Amino acid sequence: MKNKIFFSSVIIFSLAAAAFAPLASAKLPFKPIDTGKSGGKGTTTPQYIEDLEGASASLRRLDQDSRSLYNDQASLISRVNNIENFLGTASSRLAMLSVLRSGLVKLEASLNTLNTSADAAEAVPQARAKVKKIKETLSTTLANVTAARQRLDAIVNITDPVQKKLAAAARAAEGVEAGLYAINDGVIAQMKFPISIAAGCYKKLPADKKDCAGKNIDKTADDVDAAVLEYNRVVRLLLANPEPWLPSMNFFDPFGAELNAIDSLRADIESLTGRVNALARQFKGVAAVLEREFSFSFPYPDPTVTNPLRFSDKEVSLSFKEIIDKANSIEDKIESKLGGFLWGVLNDLGVGKYANKLKNEAENAANSLTDMVDLNIDLKLPNMNALAPLEASLDGLTADVNGLKFPSIDKQLPGYGFPDVGRGISFGSIDASFRFFNPGGLKVDTPNVCDGATYGCN
Repeated sequence: MKNKIFFSSVIIFSLAAAAFAPLASAKLPFKPIDTGKSGGKGTTTPQYIEDLEGASASLRRLDQDSRSLYNDQASLISRVNNIENFLGTASSRLAMLSVLRSGLVKLEASLNTLNTSADAAEAVPQARAKVKKIKETLSTTLANVTAARQRLDAIVNITDPVQKKLAAAARAAEGVEAGLYAINDGVIAQMKFPISIAAGCYKKLPADKKDCAGKNIDKTADDVDAAVLEYNRVVRLLLANPEPWLPSMNFFDPFGAELNAIDSLRADIESLTGRVNALARQFKGVAAVLEREFSFSFPYPDPTVTNPLRFSDKEVSLSFKEIIDKANSIEDKIESKLGGFLWGVLNDLGVGKYANKLKNEAENAANSLTDMVDLNIDLKLPNMNALAPLEASLDGLTADVNGLKFPSIDKQLPGYGFPDVGRGISFGSIDASFRFFNPGGLKVDTPNVCDGATYGCN
């Protein structure tokens, strides 16, 4: 029965890799399992745990050292992940310069639109004083915005390639992280299972094979442990001093004061663009009155055979342009729109009061629209001094980003791609030991994991 428990426990080995104590920053695709305790109600101790506890000193040492390597390498993965995040953030934050440049392009276009709207509104006499006052500020602002946009053009021509290189470096760091993660959770995290299987299978060997098998198992464990210890030595050195294997991130602070100030400047530019657009709409509304028509109607005799006393109403309309045009009087323009008979009727009624009505309505409409123009709108371009520190550092930033290099991590590379690995040490022996300790594999359809496990003792 005990053997059945041992063999069935192999089925869940691949789910139990989280028995290693993972760091919070490590990317573990599984959750730690409860290894359980003996003796309590409803509790069990998995067979592979018992076999580990009863394993030889060499196997137990390999188990503990591989756990230490797993945790230390998880710390290194966390560090690479931080670098990846730093580079990605730096790339995103640097991209705000392109956003700021786009904002200035939009502001420049909005100011030109405002200038056009102001020119149109200037044809309305009531708006001329306000148009003049706005234009005094507008010309200065437009010149400053054009200069600022040209300044950003020069900056973005440099920072756009830098931003793209930072994004590429972030992807390279992600590749290092993925390589480390694949080894740590594909090899190192699984070490305890072939170790426990070797310990369990050793107990089931015939007595005359145990001495030979024990020596071979322990020798392999000691050899692999030497590789694990060298691996961990290299990892710990990199944790203490990762440069130049991992590039320094001291060259740039994506949350620095200058970038924060530039982000604030971006928001100020957007706000100014909104104010400019609002003012342009106000002037457009004033200019629209030029095409507006104002009307009056008056009664005139319009008899028929059946109704000789019938009166009808005649409507007369003049545009604002016609009303303010001084080439001819309003009365003359009204007369030109009426025949002799109707003009005579209107003259008798008093054409002057009707002309004054049109004039007053037109003036009131123009005054109302002009009053809506807000002369208190601030059109001053925000101070662009926040760009100066960045401009001064662009050459150095470009050089530093061009110098970013990341290692390749791969099980096919000597020393997996780690630096300064001791001579004669092969990290590949760690992976190869799985087949020695556990020739049956960890597959769920393996009926007996100890089949073929002779450990070199035939």
